Amino acid sequence: MIALVFLGLCFAGVGLLGAGLYDLRRSMRAVGWPIVPGAITHLELDRSVSSEGEDFEVKVRYTYRVGGVEHEGSRLAFGYIPTSGRDAHARIHRKLAEARTVAVRHDPADPATSCLSFGPHRTIQSTLAFALTWILLMGGLAAQMWLFSRPDSVLLDNLTVLDAVAKPPER
Repeated sequence: MIALVFLGLCFAGVGLLGAGLYDLRRSMRAVGWPIVPGAITHLELDRSVSSEGEDFEVKVRYTYRVGGVEHEGSRLAFGYIPTSGRDAHARIHRKLAEARTVAVRHDPADPATSCLSFGPHRTIQSTLAFALTWILLMGGLAAQMWLFSRPDSVLLDNLTVLDAVAKPPER
């Protein structure tokens, strides 16, 4: 029964792996998207505090035109989320703060879908690494629980006694 719990937790890791691969795929697709100039309308380095510590995130809003239609975007990159690494977020914030215009990548099939950056960044890498570690750990624990729930007679079955001592009389 406990093995099934660990197996279920293993599948939760498969779901997380799927989400990470989905973000990676979307982030990599943006490499080939058309680029148009955009103007930043809002920029902040957001800091949130919880019992686990501080997280930082660059929050950005920008406008851009595609085919004469103005769009507004807020995605820095697919899969980008707040993390505790203040320095990396601060560098992104500083670079955007110095920009007069930015390159906005937009989905040619849906110009309202856009981003400013792309690629397998640290958040995606961390998600994939954690998911794989989780799957291996929970899968390994499930296998261990299953193995220990079964009788093990291999050593006994393969033990050959050539000359046995006489059994003491039973009482």
